[in-house]
Amino acid sequence: MAKKKLSMKERRKQRAKKQPGFSVDRGILNELPSVDTWEKTEASVGAKRENIQPDGSDADVETEETMAKASALVQTQRKSVDCLTHIRKRVEESFPISEAANSLAEKGYFVYDGFLSKEVEGGSKEDAMFGDSMVTDMLSECSDMFTNDKLQRDISHLADGEFVSQITGGENYSDCPRLTEFVVSITRHLPPLLNKEFDKLGPGDLPYLDATASMGSLRLYDRKTKLGTMSFLSGDDTSGSDENVSERPFGVVCGDSDAADNDSRRVTAIFYLSPEQWDSCHGGGLTIESDGQRVEAKRDRIVLLRSDTCSHRQEPWKGSDESGLDKASSVIVHFIKG
Repeated sequence: MAKKKLSMKERRKQRAKKQPGFSVDRGILNELPSVDTWEKTEASVGAKRENIQPDGSDADVETEETMAKASALVQTQRKSVDCLTHIRKRVEESFPISEAANSLAEKGYFVYDGFLSKEVEGGSKEDAMFGDSMVTDMLSECSDMFTNDKLQRDISHLADGEFVSQITGGENYSDCPRLTEFVVSITRHLPPLLNKEFDKLGPGDLPYLDATASMGSLRLYDRKTKLGTMSFLSGDDTSGSDENVSERPFGVVCGDSDAADNDSRRVTAIFYLSPEQWDSCHGGGLTIESDGQRVEAKRDRIVLLRSDTCSHRQEPWKGSDESGLDKASSVIVHFIKG
């Protein structure tokens, strides 16, 4: 009988039986529990993983700084959107646009109080408080720019203690974000509404305004500068006085009629950023020549003027030595013809 041929698997089993048995000395491994009973233990200090950073490491500090910067950027963007939206809503929903257009057509000027902070019908107290905080922020920006030497002295009225600066945005946005947003938003939203109302009034000399461009600037008054300049010019340290300022002449923004033909400014908005306690005795504001109307520099008051026809005079600022009453500001926006 022929011997049965073994398979490959069976031949491997036979060879394994012929080899002598042996055991492996596992040493310390024999003392370890089996895999199914392994328990996690706390590693020694020297055995801790190197990729775990200790508290206060450079990586942690850098991460915290990055997160803080990102959070600050988000908050800044939100504040900017909130401010732009607040101004738009005030122009579109509460500003008496029809009354303003008629007053500009008939008298050449219009005065409105509480532009950003008045409690209006349908509005909330929180909304009014937000507007008031905006006015405070804008005044603070003016003071900070003055402190940081980012304003220019108005040498045309050297003894009046006034400083000026253009509001241009762009790389200068960080100097005055709320002021810039005010100029941008009011330029975008007020001229179109005035144009519609001017159209309703029919043919006349009322201008058509551009809603894409304007000229914005700020003007700041500093009492200490005024009194110091007056003392210096007189040569007498005791002669500085609020009464020693000559009145400015009446005139229109564009100058005479010939200058107005070559000037694109047609409606000027003046927004006063005076402290809350500022009143008539502290000066500022303007006087209208046609009817003698005195317009005080009241906080959160906006004045619209026909740039080419309304003759007016800026009244001298005075202020007070009391805390918080030594400075006042105004934002001036010239809307140009379209």
